[in-house]
Amino acid sequence: MSSHRLIVHQHGVLLGHFDSAGPQARRHLHTLAAQLPAAAGFQLQWQQAIGEQRLLSSGPAGLKVLGSEVVYQDIATPVDRG
Repeated sequence: MSSHRLIVHQHGVLLGHFDSAGPQARRHLHTLAAQLPAAAGFQLQWQQAIGEQRLLSSGPAGLKVLGSEVVYQDIATPVDRG
């Protein structure tokens, strides 16, 4: 499954990020990005998931996952191919 993140700044201030997963993830973020023009001061940073980090606990009952977090890597602005 493909996971992508779009980080949004406006006039240098971080507004937040949007995550999308699944076969249409990149298309969904392109739809959002189209509503955030550079002329209005928006700066967009694109990332793609490259893995996952997990926090584990080991005990007599075995391993237990305490938490997990997707690891993202910066990518160039992807081309939307429809």
